[in-house]
Amino acid sequence: MNESEIRRALRGVAVPDEALSAERSWRVVSAAFESREPVRWTRRHRGLVVAFAGAALLAAAVLVAVLTPPGQAVVDRFRDAVGRTPSQPALVRLPAPGRLLVNSSAGPWVVHEDGSKRLLGAYGDASWSPRGLYVVAAEGQHLVAVDAETGEVRWSLARTLPVRDPRWSGGGLDTRIAYRAGSELHVVAGDGSPDAVLAEGVAPVAPAWKPDSHVLAYAAGDGRVHVVDVDSRRQLWRTRTVKGVRELAFSGNRLAVSTSTRVIVFRRGKPTPFLELPQGHVLLDTAILRFGGVLYADYDPQNDATALFRSDCTITGACRLVPDVRMFEGPGRISNLVTSPDRAWITAGWAAADQFLFFESAPSPPRRLGKVDAVSNVTAEFSPGDDAGGAFPVIAGWVP
Repeated sequence: MNESEIRRALRGVAVPDEALSAERSWRVVSAAFESREPVRWTRRHRGLVVAFAGAALLAAAVLVAVLTPPGQAVVDRFRDAVGRTPSQPALVRLPAPGRLLVNSSAGPWVVHEDGSKRLLGAYGDASWSPRGLYVVAAEGQHLVAVDAETGEVRWSLARTLPVRDPRWSGGGLDTRIAYRAGSELHVVAGDGSPDAVLAEGVAPVAPAWKPDSHVLAYAAGDGRVHVVDVDSRRQLWRTRTVKGVRELAFSGNRLAVSTSTRVIVFRRGKPTPFLELPQGHVLLDTAILRFGGVLYADYDPQNDATALFRSDCTITGACRLVPDVRMFEGPGRISNLVTSPDRAWITAGWAAADQFLFFESAPSPPRRLGKVDAVSNVTAEFSPGDDAGGAFPVIAGWVP
């Protein structure tokens, strides 16, 4: 669809009434999958929808573009519809309450709502504790828990193998931390003791905790995903073999298993295909928005471009014919989708433009273009003094 066709379509389409509600952030709270029955991704039906429903024309209307240096390569054919959003030269504030945890080549940073930042130390992979009071980090063969405000080390563990992917559970004050040491999966109490090996031969995938529990999912080397009660070490259920598991995320009683091309939702081991990309495309990340829509990053290697699509079809019935809406498009890889604590905003990392993007989560279906805040020069901001420029930073979480 070219620009003139989009304009003609926009003049003749009526915005549909608001429908479909749910809540839950893909990584934080759990309502969307729990209250809805997932169905296979519906982009292949787009042609049928256009023939039968004017609502499909909305798919080209709600693009959000950040046309700022160095982001001028963003699809110019949509600029008249969405306008231009200037970027900020630094992360001087957050658009919503809370604190960010940003992993950079210098180490993890805590970013407050007013833009003030603290570097916690020269650590690697880091993640929040359930209430955001502490940060657990991995560095070499050490696991370290530090105070999120002062950076003071509360405790540390040394292992004989490199430590990776520490994740801290909920469950009140009695918390657990899961992490990988080589191909072993360890679980340690939130105060640093005791530490035990839960499984061996695990895949290089971060484990995932069911919210507010001691139930953990992890990917084994054979492609099966196991769900266990870590206190009793009892396996609750396991999945069939899934090739190329890249990410695990609980949503209520359901477990979303992501690969590079699809998402499968399991409930007690029973699979339901939820999202599948066209052949040759790569699924970079997925998140659930404030009013129930699913946002996902679809990377096209052939054109070296990423499109962020919003899908509001997560239930059965006539919703199958509703097309996914292209919300944003830009060159290179755009991923790192993280929702704010109030689920009103969602972040994205755009390495090609050296920007963090903050999208306002609009009602479902979108009645307007959501606001976009763009922050440039983030690599240098989170790797000060690094003459080589450092690695592009990654937002590891957003907590109250």
